[in-house]
Amino acid sequence: MIYVLRGSNISRQRGAVLIVSLVFMLILTIIAAASMQSSTMQERMAGNAKDTNLAFQSAEAGLREAEAVLSQINVGPFDGTNGLYLQCADPANTATACVEPNWSNHTSVGWQVMAADVIPYSAKPPEYIIEELVSIGSENAVLDADNPIAPLIFYRVTARGYGASSRSMVVLSTTFKRSN
Repeated sequence: MIYVLRGSNISRQRGAVLIVSLVFMLILTIIAAASMQSSTMQERMAGNAKDTNLAFQSAEAGLREAEAVLSQINVGPFDGTNGLYLQCADPANTATACVEPNWSNHTSVGWQVMAADVIPYSAKPPEYIIEELVSIGSENAVLDADNPIAPLIFYRVTARGYGASSRSMVVLSTTFKRSN
């Protein structure tokens, strides 16, 4: 028995496989591009998180260094040098001791800079300033006529640290109480 194939059935099916495979290739390409974009975004987020953590640790080291300075017997004159400033009541006072550097300006000067090897892999070493606030007497002090009231002196410590790039900066601030 001889079978005769009709040419019309064969010619109708020749392009279907090609079109289906091209559609599958297009779908696979879209999935691959989306997954590459997602993994690139996750890599950037992980890098930013690492950079922020390094900057936070650097700023924390600056706070600890400033608190160690404040724990000493003699802190030093608050004259606007070595990161030591005064809080002046008059905001128009432009004395050197009253004008602390702007923490948000990356290039501001007047900060006390720590050693460069304190935080490895950071772009810049940690920096801090100490600002002496208004001193007050203790609220629980005994008011004897022959005993002076020991003043309580408060300090505002502001530290900034940098991550692996100098664009990432974390600023921390704390208040330190010292009794003399």
